[in-house]
Amino acid sequence: MADVKSLQELPALIEQILAAETDNFAKLSAKVGLDLKVDFATADLSDTDLSNTNLSNVNFIGTNLSNACLWRVNLRGADLRGAQLNCANLRGANLSSTNLRGANLRSADLRGTDLDGANLSDTNLRSANLRSSNLSNADLRGADLRGARLYHTDLSNAKLRGANLGRADLRNANLRGANIMRTYLGGAYLSGADLSGANLNEANLTHAKLNQARLRGSNLIGANLNIANLEGANLLRANLSNARLKHTKLSCADLLRANLNRADLADADLSGTDLGLADLSHANLARAKLICANLNLTNLSGANLRNANLRDADLRGASVENAEFANNLGVSEQMKLVLFKQGAIIATLNCYKADFLPSKPYCRQLKP
Repeated sequence: MADVKSLQELPALIEQILAAETDNFAKLSAKVGLDLKVDFATADLSDTDLSNTNLSNVNFIGTNLSNACLWRVNLRGADLRGAQLNCANLRGANLSSTNLRGANLRSADLRGTDLDGANLSDTNLRSANLRSSNLSNADLRGADLRGARLYHTDLSNAKLRGANLGRADLRNANLRGANIMRTYLGGAYLSGADLSGANLNEANLTHAKLNQARLRGSNLIGANLNIANLEGANLLRANLSNARLKHTKLSCADLLRANLNRADLADADLSGTDLGLADLSHANLARAKLICANLNLTNLSGANLRNANLRDADLRGASVENAEFANNLGVSEQMKLVLFKQGAIIATLNCYKADFLPSKPYCRQLKP
C-alpha cells in the first residue's frame, strides 16, 4: 500500500470506502491511496468488477482474477504472468503485447479481444472462448487450447509450436504463416480455415476436419493426417512429403504441383482430386480411390497403386517408371500395355510374349 503506514489507519480507510459514492474499483483504490499498477501483484481480486478500466502496464503477476469482470479493460503491456483468470470476462479487452505466460485462462470469455503480440506461452486456455479475437503474432507455444473456441479468430503468424489444440473450433480462422510445427490438432475443426504458408511440419491432425480449408504452399512434411477430412481443400504446391494420409478424405481437393513424395495414402479417397504435376513418387496409394482423378503429368514413379480404383482417372503424361499396378478397377488391358511400355510393373496378369514386344514378357510378376 502506498500511503497506509499502520493498521490504525484501516478503520478510517474502511469508512472512506463505505462513504464513497462509487463502486468503481479504480476510483476506490485511488481514494485510499492504492496504486493499481503496483499494489495488486499476487492480490486476490476474484469476482471484482474492473470493466472499462485503464490498466495498461499494470503489474498483476500471480494475481487472482478468477471470475473477475474485465470487460473492455485496457491491459496493454500488462504483466499477468501466472495470473488466475479462469472464467474471467475479458470480452473486448485490449491485451496486446501483454505477458500472460503460464496464466490460467480456462473457460475465460475472450471474445473480440485484442491479443496481438501477446505472450501466451504455456497458458491454460482450455475451453476458453476466443471467437473473433486477434491473436496475430501471439506466442502460444506449449499452450493448452483443448476445446477452445477460435471461430473466425486471427492467428496469422502466431507461434503455436507444441500447443495442444485437440478438438478446438478453428472454423474460418486465419492461420496464414503460423508456426504450427509439432502441434496437436487431433479432431480439431478447421473447415474453411486459411493455413496458407503455415508450417505444419510433423503436426498431428488425425480426425481433423479440414474440408474447404486453404493450405496453399503450406509445409506438411511428416504430418499425421490419418482419417482427416480434406474434401475440397486447396493444397496447391503444398509439401506433404512423408505425410500420413491413410483413410483420409481428399475428394475434389486441389493438389496441383503438390509434393507427396513417399506419402502414405493407403485407402484414401482422392475421387475427383486434381493431382496434375504433383510428385507422388514412392507414395503408397494401395486401395486408394482415384475415380475421375487428374493425374496428368503426375510423377508416380515407384508408387504403389495395387488395388487402387482408377476408373476414369486421367493418366496422360504421367511418369510410371517402376510404379506397381495390380487389380486396378478402370485400367483396361490396353492401358496395362501402355503403362508397361512406360516402365510400370504390372502384376496378376497372364504372362505371355506380346507380338510387339518380342524380347520382353507382357508383365513382370511382383514379389508377394
